[in-house]
Amino acid sequence: MKNPFVYGETVSGENFCNRTREIKELVADIINCQNVIIFSPRRYGKTSLIKQVLRKVKAKGILTFYIDLYPAINKRKFIEIYAGAISTGIPGGVRQIAKKIKEYLPRIIPKVVMDGQSVHFEFEFDRTLNISPHIDDLLVAVKKVADQKKKTAVVVFDEFQEIANFDDDEIERKMRSAFQNHRNISYIFMGSKTHLMRDIFNNPNRPFYKSGKHFPLDKIDQKELSLFAKKKFSDQNIVISRNELNSILNNTECHPYYFQMLCHVLWELCMGSRVITEADVDEALDILISRESSVYVAIWEELTIKQKNLMVALANEEYPEVFSKMFLETYGLGSSSSIQKALKRLVIKELVQQKNGSYVIYDLFFKKWIQCTW
Repeated sequence: MKNPFVYGETVSGENFCNRTREIKELVADIINCQNVIIFSPRRYGKTSLIKQVLRKVKAKGILTFYIDLYPAINKRKFIEIYAGAISTGIPGGVRQIAKKIKEYLPRIIPKVVMDGQSVHFEFEFDRTLNISPHIDDLLVAVKKVADQKKKTAVVVFDEFQEIANFDDDEIERKMRSAFQNHRNISYIFMGSKTHLMRDIFNNPNRPFYKSGKHFPLDKIDQKELSLFAKKKFSDQNIVISRNELNSILNNTECHPYYFQMLCHVLWELCMGSRVITEADVDEALDILISRESSVYVAIWEELTIKQKNLMVALANEEYPEVFSKMFLETYGLGSSSSIQKALKRLVIKELVQQKNGSYVIYDLFFKKWIQCTW
């Protein structure tokens, strides 16, 4: 029997939990051609959410283009990924798509690739020449498709913060210049490194300053998560009471990824007994932390003494005033200036995130590992 709790991958259908309000709002934004900036820490389900939204707006006749920029390590890779997304979003058969690609991207040569039962396009261009004309072609291609089809379109850039790693801001400047004139297209910018996303869109010196509606994605509602889990267990004839559900919610702080992860292990534990107890929840937590311990040890050994002391302090406090005299003295952290430097490094390493005006450890089970170990 297949485990009904899925984590670590994009989910849809019965594996997708709620987000009704967010879906409704984003669908309306896309219909109105509103640019949106979606940001949250990793594993909040941004990609699963936007793919649900894209399915809904596509059914309404809107052209959809999804671009995952995570592999875009440079501008040339950006061009290849963007061109591939355009080919995927153009309606029609292979011959028709190939013809349209040559029309929309005249400087890029498409190649049809057979991969098992599927067909996709790969792209070639002269890497010795200036790549700026290729970028210019890409940034107006969706507009040309939408205008020809007399439709509106939506373009999603997932992990958009990766463009901050390019050698210069050419792509940022060109994107902003082109996109601000595309009245029939909604551009959705998504990112998981919130400090980089804030800098891209909130820094007055960056091209994308104030260029869209901010849409911070929060955790899933506690009630909805509870109903989701109870139904999943019930469908498998596993009984779980309100107390145990609350224990799962409290231990995972309603974080979608960790919630599904803990339920996944609980399902494995309780398939025989068919009843979940508080002891089962504790055992599942121990199993998860044990499974991840080697990773946590490796991360811990890479930290400086100052960073380790700060992580211990953050693990034992909820939304502390990190620069307060009491916090610094309680945990022997020294001066606020040295802590500021350590915090900056931990944020860059994605071990700590800003939240509610304070700083918290991102990985909930890493936090529990620290609490148990130190």
